[in-house]
Amino acid sequence: MPDILNFEVACIQPRVRQVSLEDEKQRDLDIRANIERICQLVDYVTSFGNSEVKLIVTPEYAINGHWSNKNVDQWIKICTTVPGPYTDILAEKAKQRKVYIAANMLEIHNDFPGRFFNCSFLVGPDGRILIKHWKINNNCWVFPYTTPPDVYSQFVAKYGREALFQVAKTDIGNIGLVTCGELGFPENARCTMMNGAEILLHLTSEPNNMSHGDVRNWKSLRTARAYENKCYLAAANVGIFEGTLRGMHDSHGDSAIHYFDGSITNTLNGPGEATIKGPINLNDLRHARSKPFHPTVIRAELYAKEYESWPGWANDGFAETPIMSIQDTRAKFHELVQRRRQLGIDRAPREFVQD
Repeated sequence: MPDILNFEVACIQPRVRQVSLEDEKQRDLDIRANIERICQLVDYVTSFGNSEVKLIVTPEYAINGHWSNKNVDQWIKICTTVPGPYTDILAEKAKQRKVYIAANMLEIHNDFPGRFFNCSFLVGPDGRILIKHWKINNNCWVFPYTTPPDVYSQFVAKYGREALFQVAKTDIGNIGLVTCGELGFPENARCTMMNGAEILLHLTSEPNNMSHGDVRNWKSLRTARAYENKCYLAAANVGIFEGTLRGMHDSHGDSAIHYFDGSITNTLNGPGEATIKGPINLNDLRHARSKPFHPTVIRAELYAKEYESWPGWANDGFAETPIMSIQDTRAKFHELVQRRRQLGIDRAPREFVQD
């Protein structure tokens, strides 16, 4: 099949129902309702005869999300498998509409009992799951999911190091996935680009209860990730929360599509349920990449030495004992803060003392 060089990417910013924690039957209904709404919006952005949409991105936690502080056993209750009966619904929609769909689910996996993962994945127009990306960052403060680095040796032995930053090489370009807070760690987008990504899909669930500066900086980070990697970037955030302790508009929304120079080609302003789409021109991108740009001259060997000496989050830190609650990873975070101070990298703040 020849490559498709010109098409549209769509971002879906849906309403999202919190799934039931205790009632298994209701939980199934909630998950199916979330998927049904996504599928309805997929129908919308691919209808009316003037759509050139071939690629669709949806938010993090948009299918089986739950927003409260829970232990790992409670989290596992609301998780599912990827692939599984729920991804099959998305697969049928992808086949029906002949599109690629990126989605996110909380996943359990037979290879890692007693754990759950934050999993973003890409479904192809043939219904197959082409790539899976288990979120690598932000379990030190948000939810107690396991990440590949936490079980690094076992993960790499089973799937290979290339599974950490997977890229789907398709007839509409090379597609990689970045999940929510991973955007704030440039290495995630950079490593995905280094594996060939031309289009980065950012599946996110950014809240509105951050400071104005935080919301502004998320937008700036998307510009930076697109520009520094010469990648198109399409970000989908949650539109409205239903049935949760948090407010309906606790998402700041602002789903956006970025050109590979970082500029915004289309965006939503604020929360609320909506969709946007924007153009992709792979030939323009490939032409730009044939000229000097940052990744071509990256000093990888130089930077690697600095990373090796940094007292950061170690691989296999939770290989023996699964993460049981967010307190486990927060304790690790505080250990690293103290370690940097002991090494003289950081200096502790001093309390204000009035004479």
